Amino acid sequence: MEYTREQQKAIEAVDQNLVVTAGAGAGKTRVLVARILHILKQGLADIDKIVAITYTNKAALEIRERLFREMTKEKNNSTISKHLNKLGIAYIGTIHSFCFRLLKENPVEAGIDPDAKILEEFRANAWLKDSIEKTVLDNLENTLVFQLTSELGFSKLVRELYNTMKTMQNQGIEPTCIEKMAVSDEEKTIAILISQAFKTYQLKKEEQLFLDYEDILQKTLLMLKENHQVLEDCRKRFKFIMVDEYQDLNFVQDEILRLLGEGTNLFVVGDKKQSIYGFRGARVELFEKLKGDLESQGKAIVLKDNFRSDGRIIEFVNRSFENLMEGYEPILAHRCDTIGNNISFITWESSGKMEERRKLEGEYIARKILQMMTDETLYIYDKDTHEYRNPTFRDFAVLFRKKTHLKHYVNAFKKYKIPFYVADTGNLMESFGVKNLLYALKAIEFQDNINLYGTLSHLFNISDDCLAEFVLSGNELASGLKEDIEYAGVSENLAKAFQLIRRWCKIKEKDTIRELSGTIVDDTGLLLSLAQKDLLEIESLHRFLDLCWLYDQQGYTLREFLEELDYFGDEQQEAADVSEEEDVVKFITIHSSKGLEFPIVILADSGQNIPFTSSDILFDPEKGLAFRKDKDKWEQLKAYLEQKEVEEAKRLLYVALTRARDYLVISGEMASEKKESFLKWLKQELTAVQEAPVDVIEPSKLIEEKLPDFEKTKQYCANLIQPGRIPVLKRYSVTSLGEYVRCPKRYYFNNVLGIPERVFYENKGPILRLSAIERGTIVHELIEKIHKDKINVNEPEKILAALGFDLGLEDANIIQKCVQNYIQSDLHSIAGEVFSEIPFTYCINDWCFLTGKIDQLIVEDDGATIVDFKTNTKMRPDIFEAYRLQVLAYALAITEIYNVQLKRVIIASLLEGKFIQVDATESVLVECKNQILNIIDRIESSIFRDKARDTATCDFCAYKSLLCKLL
Repeated sequence: MEYTREQQKAIEAVDQNLVVTAGAGAGKTRVLVARILHILKQGLADIDKIVAITYTNKAALEIRERLFREMTKEKNNSTISKHLNKLGIAYIGTIHSFCFRLLKENPVEAGIDPDAKILEEFRANAWLKDSIEKTVLDNLENTLVFQLTSELGFSKLVRELYNTMKTMQNQGIEPTCIEKMAVSDEEKTIAILISQAFKTYQLKKEEQLFLDYEDILQKTLLMLKENHQVLEDCRKRFKFIMVDEYQDLNFVQDEILRLLGEGTNLFVVGDKKQSIYGFRGARVELFEKLKGDLESQGKAIVLKDNFRSDGRIIEFVNRSFENLMEGYEPILAHRCDTIGNNISFITWESSGKMEERRKLEGEYIARKILQMMTDETLYIYDKDTHEYRNPTFRDFAVLFRKKTHLKHYVNAFKKYKIPFYVADTGNLMESFGVKNLLYALKAIEFQDNINLYGTLSHLFNISDDCLAEFVLSGNELASGLKEDIEYAGVSENLAKAFQLIRRWCKIKEKDTIRELSGTIVDDTGLLLSLAQKDLLEIESLHRFLDLCWLYDQQGYTLREFLEELDYFGDEQQEAADVSEEEDVVKFITIHSSKGLEFPIVILADSGQNIPFTSSDILFDPEKGLAFRKDKDKWEQLKAYLEQKEVEEAKRLLYVALTRARDYLVISGEMASEKKESFLKWLKQELTAVQEAPVDVIEPSKLIEEKLPDFEKTKQYCANLIQPGRIPVLKRYSVTSLGEYVRCPKRYYFNNVLGIPERVFYENKGPILRLSAIERGTIVHELIEKIHKDKINVNEPEKILAALGFDLGLEDANIIQKCVQNYIQSDLHSIAGEVFSEIPFTYCINDWCFLTGKIDQLIVEDDGATIVDFKTNTKMRPDIFEAYRLQVLAYALAITEIYNVQLKRVIIASLLEGKFIQVDATESVLVECKNQILNIIDRIESSIFRDKARDTATCDFCAYKSLLCKLL
């Protein structure tokens, strides 16, 4: 497809700063990639001198993969070929990954420890909450603090302070700022508590060498402001800086990029209509200000053409938003084809309970999909074949603002045998297995009827009729846990369920949270049921069990742990990784759909009210702080924040509607006129239906219409594991290829299906041993510290103390032996420069690249030594063969990417004290490359049924108990 005039200008105007307003479907990613390629071809900069900032890791990966595809087409071009092998080290990523890389490159100037690590969000939230609790408790003698605690309650005060502090963090606001904003005594008290809590939180991070995401930004900004040399070096090094989704940046991110942009070439892309991350601190006005600054200099381009949506959809969107959005800039339909009446509403008057209304809508949507599937006059445009065809399930996406009521829609799809996939399942607490386990943990701790009902119905499959019979006999569900309860007349299954829950209640006091959770999983067969029904759920369950273990290490009680889970906010929602190969309907949130497109979009629950804040403590960087007691000030700030929430909700609606390529269905109940909702805003289109290209569907017609049973649906649901169905990425890690060498089946289960081996191990008791990966990580870290002179090798008893935590005796002995064997080896005494944990991306052919991380590279004047550390108890022949392939792949990558002369290639079996030198001559490397290409070819051909080379591998493999028999 040729570029439009505006796109071509955005690609080629590389001699000036430029701001691009790119509407929905404008092809901005294509333009970004083309601009980078243009710069490379013109010889204006090397690829590692270009910075490309994206909002999500997924978007960064897409740019890398598009660049890779385009560059491999021209690999014979020496200019492009030079950059292709450096693609893996290019500065393409999120603002946080870019800034963290700058900090690690300049640790002294940034004032950070070189070993500083990123603090995971869930742990950061837990530490922040702990800091607030400690601060409030330490200040209870203060009259105003005691008064605040009395008025709100301790838990609510902590929650309100937490929410305020998260808002400050997201906006990049320092605690000193809120102290200046405070006016009343209550506001000053709140400001002091926040300031002290931040100090406590900061101290804990510093003690354990952690940086949270806000630290990364603040420390980068401070470094650039206070160290002029670092700033100048960055400006000289980075010739071109490109920023996508600028409308979603906050104050600190904007200031960092403006600082770096002075004296370099700055290219930013954004669209105020698609700014939907205000809850994370996004300030759309920053993009508008930058746009205004550059527009006055004639350095602005608008990409109005929409290459995605049918003309009628574009017309509908423009007409809807010209009144909804102030200063709305219409988008232009680039597609010439029109499909017909392709916009429809399913609406009905609101009545009944919330649950019943959601169930009803699930029915309507399910039937609408089946109706469209059987309509032979309905066609969609296939952008790959450039032809029209009838729709399949994969063409449908059902979009939600929130997934709160998703289960009702899922149940309807199951009823009608419609295959579906729930995308963006990043929120751990929403997964099926974790929800059911949480019901049980809460029932054990609180022994309340609600959680007992959830446990009995979901984990034990006790029917509602059976539970109703028990309650109608004069019992509360909680009475079933009493020691002296008589189970006469109660079903045998219910009696056994109560007995199990009573046993769990008894062991709660002596077991850790992880042990108790493991017992529940074992007793109910939860893991096995997930493995047989939904393999993707297994990983979520074990992530949750790992989380339990982490909280055990910090001494949490079960009640404290359950309360902590309330502080698990929305994890960053990236564009969902939705496979187009699977013939399933996708359930996806609007936030996660951003950047994606679907032939048929159904916007569900559009009558749901827009939620507004009701906090007692309100904060805004511009308007200040307000406490509910000061009614006038609080109400003014609340009204201001609600207006901002309404504006963002309208932008969210715009994003939802512009995901549709060919058909758009809007579903929702007509709720109160007094409350804001998507459907209320679009109602004017309903009233003008004679002029608008839309259909209004009576739900009764969907219910009455007879619908066929789909044989293809039955077949889809019948087979859970089919090797040919799972798409294989054209990107392979060296470690995974070694795994294929050992056992193709093992590779399939672990790398294609994504089921980690540990999920099939039984954990009857506490976790006393580290996994091989954990042990290896610790050994690598210690060896790196040895080379940085952070550990005195003459004091071996202090080596493990350098880790900062205790280990079990067996693990400690293994790690100690591995490190001592290394110290006593020739490797430790080599006089060259030592590099550790070196990542690489190596282009092996036209369509595939290898990724890996080299444990150690020792560079001497006469050549380099590659070392791969292993901590296995014994190096069996099949294991050695896999490791040999890995280390030769490292040698292949290093010699071709960096043109390094190899001196030695060594597999270091540290526990055995063996250091095996591997032949890595040129002919051996050629043979290795051919072997790798052959393995990739077999994987691409879905050849996974071959048995392991050595049956000893099977003795230690958990897959053999269940999955191996299925393949």
